[in-house]
Amino acid sequence: MVITLPPPSKLHLKLSDLLPTVVPRRSRSEPPPDLLSLRSSALKLILTYLLTTPTPLVLRRDASTPASYRTDLKISVLLVNRRLYHLALPILYGANTFTTSSAATSYDFDAHLLATPGRLRAMIKSVELTIDWGDMLWAKMPLVAAKLLELKGLKSLKLHIVGGGEVESGKAIRTGVTRRGRAEREGLMAVAMLKAEKKVLRELVEGLKGLRVFELKGFVDGGFARNLEEWIARGRKG
Repeated sequence: MVITLPPPSKLHLKLSDLLPTVVPRRSRSEPPPDLLSLRSSALKLILTYLLTTPTPLVLRRDASTPASYRTDLKISVLLVNRRLYHLALPILYGANTFTTSSAATSYDFDAHLLATPGRLRAMIKSVELTIDWGDMLWAKMPLVAAKLLELKGLKSLKLHIVGGGEVESGKAIRTGVTRRGRAEREGLMAVAMLKAEKKVLRELVEGLKGLRVFELKGFVDGGFARNLEEWIARGRKG
């Protein structure tokens, strides 16, 4: 398998960085050094270029994942040999952000995590979820939160809560996703739901001890959301 290296300017490498510490002499009959002769530090830079994207990755396909969904990641590099496989996995899972296909299927993120082997879940450092606030799907947030709490390596968590109209206008509800009943938010019911949701969110953020970045956008109580965000930004002080 031949891997075309990107321009050096993109990797910020010097020629000396790409060579082994000691370059043995070889006869003319010996093949030239290949990619696998590079030091692990240089290989990791190359793998980062091949296996990371600024766009969140769908952790697992679901009912709203388009059949055409593709990434530009060079996943096949994991199949080259055992050394590259073990170097590449922490980069693939630890340097990317994971999400679901739509706000309507974020309630399944706990199942997506369960279906991911534990050693791979442990590598995940960044999650970004858009959640349909007005739908009863939000009622499953405690289960999602419980699974998020198991991601001991999680450093960044971004939650964007949207209303049903916003979801539909964004075409998040695709073929195969059934619309659920809407939860009424009036009177004492609204107060009780808000109290329960704040409890789930607070316990989630407090329980993720390694969290360094937290965003909560679109929450009905903006002051509560800002306080949680700022608490994490201050290093859990104050």
